[in-house]
Amino acid sequence: GMDYCALATARSIPIAQEISMRFDDLKLEHEVGHIQIKISGCINACGHHHVGHIGVLGLDRAGVENYQITLGGDATETAKIGERAGPGFSAEQIVPAVERIILAYLDIRMNKSESFIETFQRLGIAPFKKALYPNLKQSVKIENQGKAA
Repeated sequence: GMDYCALATARSIPIAQEISMRFDDLKLEHEVGHIQIKISGCINACGHHHVGHIGVLGLDRAGVENYQITLGGDATETAKIGERAGPGFSAEQIVPAVERIILAYLDIRMNKSESFIETFQRLGIAPFKKALYPNLKQSVKIENQGKAA
């Protein structure tokens, strides 16, 4: 991110720290289990956001930090690039957005032993988009845009 890299267009380390503190405050780490959240501060993707179960890509949008979320990435032997969830979030919105994804996962998983990536593979991106973009009309619009591409 911008704290260490001249190529970066957004901060990644402070965002990672905020996410960590948020989940420490919520005391959910044992409930959530294994999950890979990967963050990159620019399109060069040194943080490998594209293969994170939850990926965050920081970009510069007209001089303002903007963070895109990808979901379902996997860097294991079943390697998969994550799917872009939809429009990005500001620096102030990204941590609550990640929290909504995690809370949705806890709500929709089959049982405590089903990991985030297993839940994503079973259900796809739709329930996570619904959590990320709670305005239903916006969610439908985003989903339709994805199908048109």
